[in-house]
Amino acid sequence: MNEMRKADSQDEGEVRRNEAIDMYLQGLKVSDICRAVGRSRGWFYQTLKRYQQGGRTGLKSKSRAPKVVHNRTKKDMEATIVRIRETITTGQDPELRYANIGADSIAAELKRLKLQPPHRATINRILKRYDLVRPRPRKNKGSKLPADYPWPKADEPNTVHQVDFVSRRLGGSGDRFYGCHLLDPVRHWPYLQIITTKSAKAVAQFLVSAWQQVGLPTALQIDNDIVWNGGGRGQRVLSTIVRLALAVGVEVIFIPPYTPKANGSIESFNDLWDTNFWGRVQFEDVAHVQRELPLFETYCRHRRPLPDFDGQTADQIMPGFKPRLLSPDFALHQQKRIAIRTGFVHFIRFVSSNGTFSILNETWSLDKERWAGSTIRATIDTQAQQLNIYHHPVKSDACLLIAHFDYPLAEKVVSLEPTYITTNPAIWPSVNLFHC
Repeated sequence: MNEMRKADSQDEGEVRRNEAIDMYLQGLKVSDICRAVGRSRGWFYQTLKRYQQGGRTGLKSKSRAPKVVHNRTKKDMEATIVRIRETITTGQDPELRYANIGADSIAAELKRLKLQPPHRATINRILKRYDLVRPRPRKNKGSKLPADYPWPKADEPNTVHQVDFVSRRLGGSGDRFYGCHLLDPVRHWPYLQIITTKSAKAVAQFLVSAWQQVGLPTALQIDNDIVWNGGGRGQRVLSTIVRLALAVGVEVIFIPPYTPKANGSIESFNDLWDTNFWGRVQFEDVAHVQRELPLFETYCRHRRPLPDFDGQTADQIMPGFKPRLLSPDFALHQQKRIAIRTGFVHFIRFVSSNGTFSILNETWSLDKERWAGSTIRATIDTQAQQLNIYHHPVKSDACLLIAHFDYPLAEKVVSLEPTYITTNPAIWPSVNLFHC
């Protein structure tokens, strides 16, 4: 048998056809040939016909690809896809200067042009053909939060606002600035500002401006940065930011220290800001950053497709929502310290192995045998001057009040002004009493 016909370039079908013809030329019966190659008589006669018409060349495997590709992307569509990609990367359109550059973003822009976008895989193939594909950086997922982590319930817009900072230093001047980012995770609506000093006054003014435009939330969720919690100024001292939130009827939620994933939506947005905004332009000075930031904000609100919402943009999610805006004439109090109003301040904490947790420079103890290793929510009720400790059992519709302590404050607590008394959606489960 001719070994050349067993070259690696031949597929199994071609090898079998050549073997069958070899045996046929040697005079074997058709039934014996079919038995030897494991094929039917019809297959053999079709193979013999190919040999008689084309010799050994006729036995070569034929391409199974269709001679005419009916759904091939038209050249003008390919050109439009490439043009959109180039528009984004060159910054020709100010509103797309900081856009994503992948298939979802391009498909969204095709829809804006009243064109039916091809499948995302097709867009990616076109980008690859024109050498316009960039590898995505791998994300470190890290460990998950405990199953008993008490997530606030947020199904409606402006239920919870997540807020965070990014700090950067300009290469030329060396000037430092802080990007203040507020995000409503329900509809992915951002509010962004640049400040040059991370003081309580500057951050408070940022929140006032945000709530005058985006609306007041039920709760403000933040990490344990010194500007939020007031730093090491003694025990039971409420910061300017906490006092401001309470003054306008907003609850405050502190996530556990060094646990950014508990503020996952705003952390993800910070990554987008870093990649699409900070990493795309060589900024000259802080004024340059401030001029460009509204373009990025506009993109995030009105042009950025959100895969979790079937490509909708933030302004298309719950378009009928009407926020409860902070009054435009609201101004921070002129006195040095804002009064403490009635309200709630929550601290999510991991209970240590010895049964303790800390808030505002003070350590508290729980039943070690029962609660060590658990996640709890410690809530200051300023009106009752109580510290209530809750545990949210896994897969339970209610939380447990597991302990409570007197929590007298060093100054008078003032009633909330009627303007800010409203019925907000519940962000925590109903409470069942435990042995406390």
